[in-house]
Amino acid sequence: MSKIYFISGLGADWRMFQFLKLPEFLPQQQVAWIAPQDENESLASYTRRLSEQITDPEPILVGLSFGGLVAIELSKLVQPKVTIIISSLATRHNLPWYYRQLGKTRLQKWLPFPVMKAIYPVAPFFFGAHTEPERRLLKEVILEIDEKFLRWALSRLLDWDQQETIPGLIQIHGTSDLILPFRDRPGIISIPKGEHLMVMHLSDEISVILSKILEAVWIKADTLPEQQTARK
Repeated sequence: MSKIYFISGLGADWRMFQFLKLPEFLPQQQVAWIAPQDENESLASYTRRLSEQITDPEPILVGLSFGGLVAIELSKLVQPKVTIIISSLATRHNLPWYYRQLGKTRLQKWLPFPVMKAIYPVAPFFFGAHTEPERRLLKEVILEIDEKFLRWALSRLLDWDQQETIPGLIQIHGTSDLILPFRDRPGIISIPKGEHLMVMHLSDEISVILSKILEAVWIKADTLPEQQTARK
């Protein structure tokens, strides 16, 4: 029986997934962020330590935003049944050029932390948080984020070196995402008018799509050993 592991966005937690309505029979677990060892720890090293939370032998990984990068890195270690990313990047080539230019300034390392957190008044527009509960949650996440983790994660986002799309990757992305703009590719599941936090503002639509994928993979994973036994 495969467990579904959810990996939230940069510095966020399970609250980002709270608007989703998924079948209750699907076993789920939220992966908790851990502190980076230092500001230069590689994403591979960090993910290796994070993988200790993945105890199921055939996990299903679901990553949101920066959590999608982590899900892809985890897939190289834990051999998941499937890896699903939402509002994220399939490869480094999907990262907008202007982010890479900003990365050259090392802005994420020297910009004062209070200034970084001061974006929350305009964040709902860019992230796509429309209702009061959504805006309140986004503000909480921004104000609660750990400085060391934020600076580390932004650096890892900018220097991520994934060149090719991993086999079998399922990517769900909104066409109106302002944070990580939509980049079409074969097999991508595009969500019209979906913004970066469409797991909140289009939660019903995302829930239906995600439920179908998860149920199909979970049932297949759960019945395969039984089928193999029957053949013997």
